[in-house]
Amino acid sequence: MANEREVSEAATKTVSTQDSALSHLVSCANLGAGMVVTLVVGGQVVAGELVSGQEYALYTAKSIRSIQGDDASLKNSIALFFDDLANDYRVEEGHDIPLNYLHIKDPSWMTGNGGWTSVKGTILRVHIAKVSGFSLGKAKNA
Repeated sequence: MANEREVSEAATKTVSTQDSALSHLVSCANLGAGMVVTLVVGGQVVAGELVSGQEYALYTAKSIRSIQGDDASLKNSIALFFDDLANDYRVEEGHDIPLNYLHIKDPSWMTGNGGWTSVKGTILRVHIAKVSGFSLGKAKNA
């Protein structure tokens, strides 16, 4: 009986659900070697260029600062968070870059009829553990 329990417990233990191959590609993107990918995330298919977390954070900070309006102080306060986030993704000897999110530039989503809807001029942030499948490249019309 004790052996059955030990076997049962061993069989039910889980390991990280984060895909090591995808994590490697994200690491490469964080070092400046991005590529085009297609992902399955939460049942949706999304495609675009894998870019660094630093590019995402700097782009987001710049976008926030460029929003029309009079309250530059408020915009700058919000953007500073992303400036700090960009620093987390710096490429520097001895610095570990976070490996929990991936970033897709100019994402395209597959629609219900098999077409694609694209959003240019943005970068999508996705938790790596939420990706259930991926491939290199994307459809020609994506």
